[in-house]
Amino acid sequence: MTRSHRAQHASASPSAVTLGETPRPAIGGAKVDWLTFTWLPEPDEHILATVVELLRGHGLKVHAEDGNGHFGFQHGARLYVLLDDGARHQVGLIDWGGERMRGRARLDLSGSACSRITNWQGMQDFLFGAWDCTITRVDLAVDCLQGEFTVDDARNWLHEGLFTAGTGAPPRHSTPGDWLSETPYYGRTLEIGRRENGKMLRAYEKGLQLLPGSGDKWTRFEVELRRKDRDIPLDVLTRCDEYFVGAYECLQQLLPVAGERIKTHQKEGELTAERMVSHCREAYGKLVNVLRGHVDSDELMDVISRPGIPRRLEKASLGGFIAGSSLAKPLPKELRP
Repeated sequence: MTRSHRAQHASASPSAVTLGETPRPAIGGAKVDWLTFTWLPEPDEHILATVVELLRGHGLKVHAEDGNGHFGFQHGARLYVLLDDGARHQVGLIDWGGERMRGRARLDLSGSACSRITNWQGMQDFLFGAWDCTITRVDLAVDCLQGEFTVDDARNWLHEGLFTAGTGAPPRHSTPGDWLSETPYYGRTLEIGRRENGKMLRAYEKGLQLLPGSGDKWTRFEVELRRKDRDIPLDVLTRCDEYFVGAYECLQQLLPVAGERIKTHQKEGELTAERMVSHCREAYGKLVNVLRGHVDSDELMDVISRPGIPRRLEKASLGGFIAGSSLAKPLPKELRP
């Protein structure tokens, strides 16, 4: 068993240039608005006490109430804070134990919980030190309190093809809310992408969501990242701006920073396979060319192949990345026999 993956560090890059022709007023940076992670506790670790102490030490004054485990975990507890009127407000869940989960623990913190945390560097340090820690979901949000950018901007970017992920196909999207009303009352939402694919954007009129009919201009842009064919780096907690912009390039219009993209296993597999094929061609291409003159193609493949997947390609699904990669395309003329 190895320690948790270490956060990626951005290489030096030139200052980002704000896209678009018309300058917009500066707005606040991105923030963590949801966080879920799992880790493997020490055998003698009191998990609930560890989590409560961690959160209280970083600004979230939580209390815990025992409950049932969720998602197959054997044990669980509800985390809540006390409001000024004495009411309990749930802000998270902690689950742990069970053979199915192989002894792992899971902490799920809502947006309300994240807004109360005052030391994200300390939270990141905890994740660094935890054994085999994995972020399974993180939401990064930017608030345009005065409507500096709106859902109409996001809609225009969609129509301009700025959310296309390099495949040429338009992304899936949906439009919940008052889109058919001349004057939105409850607010509009534009969702781009699908959470099942591990990445999606929500642009919604949060001011109207909180106070319908008020005309409040508060708009929130929120990127949801899930551990679907990708490893979410731990420094996403302290480099929110870069990873927010890295999710969709057009979001650089909100935050003028150089984005940090999280590669999917599929993309990593494509690049790794292409490098390995290039190396194989240089090292053994002439030998294969000679063998082709003596045996047919099927027999040749039987002779030179063996079962298994190279370790560097284990995370990528062969069926998922070979079909859409350059390996499935015809060789350039200069490389054809």
